[in-house]
Amino acid sequence: MKNTKGKQKIEMKEVEDYENRMTTFSKRKTGIFKKMNELVALCGVEAAFVAFSETGKSHTFAHPSMEDAAGRLKSPLIDESPRKDDTNTDSLVGAYKSQKNEDLKKLYADFAEELEMEKEKEKILKKSKSDKRFDKMWWNAEGLSVEERKQLHQRFVELNVTLCGKVSQQFRKDGDGSDLAGHGH
Repeated sequence: MKNTKGKQKIEMKEVEDYENRMTTFSKRKTGIFKKMNELVALCGVEAAFVAFSETGKSHTFAHPSMEDAAGRLKSPLIDESPRKDDTNTDSLVGAYKSQKNEDLKKLYADFAEELEMEKEKEKILKKSKSDKRFDKMWWNAEGLSVEERKQLHQRFVELNVTLCGKVSQQFRKDGDGSDLAGHGH
């Protein structure tokens, strides 16, 4: 009895999971290389294959060599006039490298701009830290003893109670004898 499902048709859509996608790429690439090798051995043809992985690495198969295959694209033996469907490997690789360079330049420019912004923030922070007037402000409890901190805390509590009382008195004076919700007692 078989324990496996055997070969099944796989729907042609991008594999979502990165690791599964990389595994699929590796297996499919190996399969293509194997078929290319069989084609060369059985039919005596020259062949070339280039694939760029998601990581940017190029994977090539060529017989007898990539240079020979690219040269054949430039000047085919049978038909000397270039066909529209011929692809120049050098220009494909060049275009890919050019696009990668542009992407890297943009990424570099973005990082350089972000670095400059961070440097400006650092300058502002250093300036404010070195600005001694902030050390003497009432909210700075640095350098106070535990007892002085307790006293400072108590003063804040007293200030809060006083302010809350004054706000309540003001509401009572400004109002018409009703509470904040507008309902009379």
